[in-house]
Amino acid sequence: MSGRLDGRRCLVTGGGSGIGRAVAHRFAAEGAAVVVSGRRIERLDETAEASELITVQPGDVAVEADARAMVDAVVSRHGGLDVLFHAAGVLRRNEVLTDTTSAQWDADVAVNLTSAFHLCRAAMPHLVEARGAIVLVASQLAHVGSPGYATYAATKGGVLALMRTLAVDLGPSGVRVNALSPGVVDTEMAYIGRDFDAIRDRVAAGLPLRRVGTAADMAGPAGFLASDDSAWMTGQALVVDGGFTAQ
Repeated sequence: MSGRLDGRRCLVTGGGSGIGRAVAHRFAAEGAAVVVSGRRIERLDETAEASELITVQPGDVAVEADARAMVDAVVSRHGGLDVLFHAAGVLRRNEVLTDTTSAQWDADVAVNLTSAFHLCRAAMPHLVEARGAIVLVASQLAHVGSPGYATYAATKGGVLALMRTLAVDLGPSGVRVNALSPGVVDTEMAYIGRDFDAIRDRVAAGLPLRRVGTAADMAGPAGFLASDDSAWMTGQALVVDGGFTAQ
């Protein structure tokens, strides 16, 4: 591994599984000190077993005090913060006008969008000091419409809007803000509410690369956005979707 993140101090939310876990492992392999956060401490501990550079700070990103504690954990353990990678999220497939309750809408907005606001606000002074980077996980569904995902798409569209505005606001301070927009990725989240095994081949057949993504497919692009390899890139969404949005 190149070590392009040597010495970087990183917070990875949603680090107990899926994209968050894969990114935490990649960041540590590239030399970063990583704090992983999430609600399930046993899953976070599994992530941390992969490297002595990974430590655990449990919490719920939808709770502002927990979000601040995640940032504080990186700063107290490592003396600062260079990279915020926000992968925590929730995906629910519902017809927005008939099956989605107001409580579900509010809960999903809190996890997928408001949490990004809380984390970025808490991280901002440390990232300004370090001239660091923020990477927010959006989705291909923030770029295209798909039936049954209005709530998720709306929150991820909000993530992109927040990312662009923060890039403009923080650019003069040397902080870069970008987003990673994954396509269909074979992770635990993809199985929620459906039999993903039954539809994987059908989904893959509709993609130019003829396969669904893996969490590891997201880790390389995440490392690019977090490192100096993307030093003159801010306010952009990097879509990694097997070619779906190219069609």
